Amino acid sequence: MRLRIPGVAWLLIAGDGFASIFRFLVMPFLAIYMHAVTGADPAVVGLVIGLGAASNLVASFLLGPLSDRIGRKPSLVWGTAMQVLSLAGFAVAHSLAAFAVLQVLGGLVWALQGPAYMALLTDLTPEEMRTRVFGFNYWAVNIGAAVGPLIGAVIGAGHAALPFLIAAASQVVLMAALVLFVPKESGEAASGAGSLESLRHMFQGLRHRILFWVFAGTFLANLGYSQIETNLAQYLGLHYAHGAQLYAYVIAANAITVVVLQPIVSRWQEGKPLIVSFAGGALVYAAANALFIAAVAPWAWISINAFFTIGEVLLAPVGQSVIALYAPPDQRATYFALQNVIFGLSFAVGPSLGGLVLGAGGKLGLFGSMSLVNLLACAAFLVAFAPNVARRSRAA
Repeated sequence: MRLRIPGVAWLLIAGDGFASIFRFLVMPFLAIYMHAVTGADPAVVGLVIGLGAASNLVASFLLGPLSDRIGRKPSLVWGTAMQVLSLAGFAVAHSLAAFAVLQVLGGLVWALQGPAYMALLTDLTPEEMRTRVFGFNYWAVNIGAAVGPLIGAVIGAGHAALPFLIAAASQVVLMAALVLFVPKESGEAASGAGSLESLRHMFQGLRHRILFWVFAGTFLANLGYSQIETNLAQYLGLHYAHGAQLYAYVIAANAITVVVLQPIVSRWQEGKPLIVSFAGGALVYAAANALFIAAVAPWAWISINAFFTIGEVLLAPVGQSVIALYAPPDQRATYFALQNVIFGLSFAVGPSLGGLVLGAGGKLGLFGSMSLVNLLACAAFLVAFAPNVARRSRAA
């Protein structure tokens, strides 16, 4: 009997893609808009922007377990309502304090919504189809990330309040769809679990041997990935006359590669042992970083980053599949929140650490060290699925 992706899962994927278009319609321009409204200097604006990531990281410890307790649908509906308030608030904010509060609220939204959404997608999808579903979801979000900023630039995002109101209205539509189409019985609340007990469950995920080594490998892999969004841009800006334009092309290559390859790779990954994608993705990262050392011509940076993105395409769905496979059904949101914490920590440490290495060792130091870091990530993934740890590598 051929398995099919449930209709509700397709609806959720479409909704996440729709929401990402409107998030990216305004959020990449938030720093520009904040400076225009408040006149704050770039350092202060950067500090306020960073509050969103900080609140997301801290709140994940509590709101992930809370998502398991109150259920998937209530978490998504309440999170979306908070998102409406956050986006609409940016349209009327005039002080740095107001922007700071809204950024903290935005971080809370993702800490509540993100784990609940991934847990719901897991609940609704047969085990054999999960890698493909997670891949399609990642694909839809990346399409939104590619389209949203283009629309935002056309309608004046960064210079006007109206785009934030449009984005808020889109979330109202999404909330209505969640209320109408997501079944109430989706997901299980962790019956009888207090908040402290639920928080304890999160740390139990680190005592699961396979998950521990997968999380360790993921942390190391994301240390390398974080350089693409931060220190690569810094290096190109300092060493090329049109570095900002070149970096835009580099990032465009990333988006195009994801959009073209993700559906193909996600189908290919079905039935394959998880270790194939984990180790393969880390090795692609390591090889691409080694190639960056020799890059000189602009086309080389663009093409190597497209190759680097193959590693991202391999790793993104299986990172979620392994949690869906090993997390207890009534604690899935808690475990996805733990993944969110690992991701956040890597992106908090990676840019500053990479900046120090870039300053001390230049291009060779940065990309050479990141290549080694990704080889260590590959080793961690191999340990996770080694015969003495897991009798067999489970397929997604």
